[in-house]
Amino acid sequence: MIFGQYPTIPEELASPVWQRAFSWITQNAQQLSDGEHEIIGRDMYANIHTATTMPESEGVFEVHKEYIDLHYCLSGGEIICHSPIGVLAKKTPFDTEKDYQLFLPPKQSSNVTMQPKSFAIFFPGELHMPKVTDGTNKTVQKVVVKIKASLL
Repeated sequence: MIFGQYPTIPEELASPVWQRAFSWITQNAQQLSDGEHEIIGRDMYANIHTATTMPESEGVFEVHKEYIDLHYCLSGGEIICHSPIGVLAKKTPFDTEKDYQLFLPPKQSSNVTMQPKSFAIFFPGELHMPKVTDGTNKTVQKVVVKIKASLL
């Protein structure tokens, strides 16, 4: 997991793939409506959506095998919880077509607080639970860029 505040991007994200994703976000995300938008076909695409945040007890963790998730907060805010995969109980079997599996929340997890221009990147196999209330914002508008791991 990598967490940061745009426009400061860690050195390990200097590749053209990351530059393309962040450029697309800054040039397009604020003007586009909620929904799915292709960047490089199905190898890199963005989901823009506005979500109501929820208590941590109502959330579920997710994990992916094929795609990296780049969460970028446009407005509002949320907490994204993350946890090692070995400590969670599976809630659903892995859905190969949609590239995700859900897990029940553990008693403890680590959190990152998302606010406008912050980003969190979750690689395949890294469990994360988005849309958790931060105690201030009832909604979060965000873009999640899905990047096929094979691009890196």
